[in-house]
Amino acid sequence: ASGKGTQGSRLAAELGVPHLSSGHLLRRSMDRGDPFGVRPYVLAGEKVPDPIVEALLVPRLGPGFVLDGYPRSVTQAARLDAILEREGHPLDAALELELDDEILVVRMVLRSGAEKRSDDRPDVFLRRLEMYRRDAEELRGYYDGRLVRVDGSGEPSEVYERIRSALGIA
Repeated sequence: ASGKGTQGSRLAAELGVPHLSSGHLLRRSMDRGDPFGVRPYVLAGEKVPDPIVEALLVPRLGPGFVLDGYPRSVTQAARLDAILEREGHPLDAALELELDDEILVVRMVLRSGAEKRSDDRPDVFLRRLEMYRRDAEELRGYYDGRLVRVDGSGEPSEVYERIRSALGIA
């Protein structure tokens, strides 16, 4: 509910690279019969085991992309860096959209009503937010020097201009 999907799609389109949303990949897997067994994790707001997320995500990585919702832990970030280094295209930047919890809750409620996503139930959303808060500071430390933090409040076009400015996109 931070706007990362909206902003990630827009940024990817401007840069001419794929937008890779871990949440979208997990929901699509569930829609296709759940061959990776992600449903129980997603519906409970729990992290899907790393090997499963990697199986869905890594084959789609290339020399350019915008990731959305991944990595969520230092372990995932280090693994992603290793994969990208091996492929010869290291990660340029990590972007964090910062929002007050009150705004996140309002956005989640609005999105839940509009999109009817199974992972937007209040209990699931609060569990995901709790997990994010638990891991975020360590992840910020890991990405020190590559982390770009942007105020995610306001109209999507305002947020996008902040992102462009912070990333140095002219």
